Amino acid sequence: MTISIVTYNSEDTIRKTLQSLLDHWPSALSCHVYVIDNGSDSPPDKSPANSLPVGKSPAKDLPGFYDDRFTFVSSEHGNVGFGAAHNSVLPLLDSACHLIMNPDIVILDDNTIPTLTAYLDGHPDVGMAVPQIVDDDGKLQYLCRRNPTVLDLFLRFCPWKIGTKRQDYHTMKDKDYTQSFEVEFASGCFMMIRTELFKKLGGFDERFFLYAEDADLTRRVNLTSKTVYVPEAIVRHGWQRASYKNPGLTRIHMKSLFQYFRKWGFAFK
Repeated sequence: MTISIVTYNSEDTIRKTLQSLLDHWPSALSCHVYVIDNGSDSPPDKSPANSLPVGKSPAKDLPGFYDDRFTFVSSEHGNVGFGAAHNSVLPLLDSACHLIMNPDIVILDDNTIPTLTAYLDGHPDVGMAVPQIVDDDGKLQYLCRRNPTVLDLFLRFCPWKIGTKRQDYHTMKDKDYTQSFEVEFASGCFMMIRTELFKKLGGFDERFFLYAEDADLTRRVNLTSKTVYVPEAIVRHGWQRASYKNPGLTRIHMKSLFQYFRKWGFAFK
């Protein structure tokens, strides 16, 4: 198993993410974690132990993070985008499964990783598996979605509360989230994909700087395989919904969705 985590000014959350991996990684499963600093502001220096904002604290404050299970990589070209940063370690991956996760994810128990790997092992027709994702209060986040349309884009950013039934349909609230089901658009905050498939697809499409790269990847996975939601695996996600609050990120989000529609077609409903 390999893992890639892209961090950008994520020093407030990455410690919990890495510690949860150490606390809940199954001893029977080998792993290697690649943490890619994507041009965070003012990196402290260029030494391996300090290539991330977490490195602002001495290594002794981060026990276990600098053993041979972790490789810390610093982007040579600043912030190259979410997908491109994950792709930077693609040539290094030699695992059966690869886990893509955000620096605001916390593994909650010892069963999460084994549950997902066992599901992939037992379902050769499934190329990617995603867990149940909850917020800090344990409330379900509806991050399994159907392929986006222009209507979904409009409703998502509309300042008025309209089209709630359509939004519920887009986020698959008509499905039973206590049971497994196939997903058209899985969140990139936590994806377990077969490494061979990830490499065959060339990783993320780097034309998406941020946002929609996960919708695109899921769609490409589903052309030859399946993406399945596995509720028995649960992770916690500190979902910031930053593009709703930051005009600059909103523009990036809109640009990425426009790029998505150019690639896959402008479906309106």
